[in-house]
Amino acid sequence: MQLQTAIPAIFSTTSGLFFLILTLLLWISDPQDYLDYMPWESALFLWASGIALMVLTYTAILTVWASFPEARRIAIPILFAGLPAFVMATAYHRFVGGILSDGAWVQNLWPSHFYMLLIQLAFEAMYLRYGLPKSFQDLAARRDEAEPPLPAPIADIPAPPEPAHSSVIALPGETPIRLADILLVRAQEHYIEVHTARGEPKIIRARIADFLAQVNDDHGIQPHRSWWVSVHAAKALVTENGKRFLALHSGLKIPVSRARLGDVQSWLDEL
Repeated sequence: MQLQTAIPAIFSTTSGLFFLILTLLLWISDPQDYLDYMPWESALFLWASGIALMVLTYTAILTVWASFPEARRIAIPILFAGLPAFVMATAYHRFVGGILSDGAWVQNLWPSHFYMLLIQLAFEAMYLRYGLPKSFQDLAARRDEAEPPLPAPIADIPAPPEPAHSSVIALPGETPIRLADILLVRAQEHYIEVHTARGEPKIIRARIADFLAQVNDDHGIQPHRSWWVSVHAAKALVTENGKRFLALHSGLKIPVSRARLGDVQSWLDEL
């Protein structure tokens, strides 16, 4: 997971909606019996601020974990990854709950917090399975929509020289790959899938932007925000069920977005 994309996803509108629903469910179900000892506004504040503290603790843990070199990072089971945030939130609820109830509410660590830990694990699993991936998708869609149009060329100002591109692709934590061997690249959230002429595709933890920064139109084309096709693999544009695809020599058909259809056609005409 790339830290620069994970943290914006955690604090995105989609994730915020997920946490809001979680807060309302806990407030309404009241598993800690707060409503018996304090006003409903105080109980709502306690749940909302407790979840906010838990999210901030998760973010701090993620930041510390991501600061280590990738080779030294240890895979952490979901239970242990969430345990520090759970302990922090438990201590917070114990302290603030006593203040808001004027000492009337007393926290019973067993068995109520054992059940709370199970509830946290269930919601955490749902967030990692559905909420966070949806946040990644929404952020990617907004980035595409926010891409500014290219400025019109000015005849009096010579275009800057194109940067030299290497014959190999260097991606974080991976052995360099010969550009001539790459046939197809597909973005999969925070991973890319690199298909080469030398065997099975490689799954690499990187952004497709990291790859695109090292190639130009002489090497291939990006027919869709999630795909890049090598000049050696592309064959022709085809239409199926009213949709346009870039057919490859291998028989695969890659979707072509409407916004990039003209660029793909012009690129094919120049081959």
